[in-house]
Amino acid sequence: MADNPDTAASPDPVTERALRIIEEGAPGAVTTSELTGRHPWIGVKAESLRDVAGLVRDHDDLKMECCHLISGVDWPDPKSETGGEMEVIYHLCSYAFPADEAYKQRAEKNDPWIALKVRVPRDKPEVPTVMDIWTGADWHERETYDLVGIRFTMRKELFRILLPEDWPGHPLQKDWVYPASYHGVPIIPPEGL
Repeated sequence: MADNPDTAASPDPVTERALRIIEEGAPGAVTTSELTGRHPWIGVKAESLRDVAGLVRDHDDLKMECCHLISGVDWPDPKSETGGEMEVIYHLCSYAFPADEAYKQRAEKNDPWIALKVRVPRDKPEVPTVMDIWTGADWHERETYDLVGIRFTMRKELFRILLPEDWPGHPLQKDWVYPASYHGVPIIPPEGL
């Protein structure tokens, strides 16, 4: 579908509604937001994440009852005191509100989803768990910890899900160095020798 110049910069109605509800229900929680384009999002403070998560899950006008995906991004900055930042992105959806016909015609985003982003210092990458808010977040948090190194606090356990517990480092950190061997077994990196 070709982009319509009249709608290309219009805000995503679901994200716009979520932003308004979060600003009213959790004042001071929002750090920044992007309401237009194919991937709109709302940035929230780590210390406000649990309040915001409960709010968007339980609010009658949102009902984001599914945490579809949690992903992590490493944003290193060697000039920064903290070494940069890490970001956790929560992809949330509601099955209670199917998109109406007019909304489905938009070229950018046409579904009842929102994305929350939380940024934390790279030297202390900690975000509170949302596993008790969305049970399905368990494996997503473990994978984000395993591959990116972001720790989820307030959990009983946080251990790797893909790699062995003694694996060196977190492979999706941008400064991670591929090990030459693991327990004496040579490892050939994906790009070859």
